[in-house]
Amino acid sequence: MKKVLILAACLSATLVACGRDETAVPPATTETVEQAGTSSPTDVAPITAQTWIDDVTIGHELAADGSMVPGQGGDDFAPGQPVHVTMEVGDAPPSSLVKVVWYGPNETKINEENKPVVSGQKYLSFMADSTGWAKGDYRAEVWIGDEKVNTQQFQIVDAAGAGK
Repeated sequence: MKKVLILAACLSATLVACGRDETAVPPATTETVEQAGTSSPTDVAPITAQTWIDDVTIGHELAADGSMVPGQGGDDFAPGQPVHVTMEVGDAPPSSLVKVVWYGPNETKINEENKPVVSGQKYLSFMADSTGWAKGDYRAEVWIGDEKVNTQQFQIVDAAGAGK
C-alpha cells in the first residue's frame, strides 16, 4: 500500500511539473485573437457568438434583402468578379460589430471590414472586389466581437470555371 501511495504522489508531482505555464505570454500576432474572460466590450462567449450569426453564405449575387439570390451561391470567381458573403444576424444585438477578414494565397491578409448590426436587420453582407487578385485559394473569416464564427473558402479561377 505504501508503494502505491508513493507512486501516486510521484505521478501527481510529475503531472503538475509538466503542466502548462498559465503565466506565459502568448506570441505576438497580427490576427484577431479570442480574449477569453476579459472585460472588453468586444468579449463574446463562443456559444453566444455562434447563436448570433447563422447561414453564412458565399456567392455571386445578393437579393434586395441582403440574402444570397437562389442559385447564385458558389465558391469559384473570375478575377474582377465581386465576392459576396452574407449571413443572418437577426439574433445579434443591435450595434454588435461583425467583421469579415479576407485572406489570399500564402495567408496574405487582403482586407478587413467592420459593420454594425442595425436594429431589425435580418441579413448583413460584405463584398470584396477581386480585381487584380491572382488565381488561387482564398478565404473570408467572419467574426462577431472577439469570436470567429465562420470561415468561407473560395477560389479565384479562369473565367471559364467561375460562377460555380
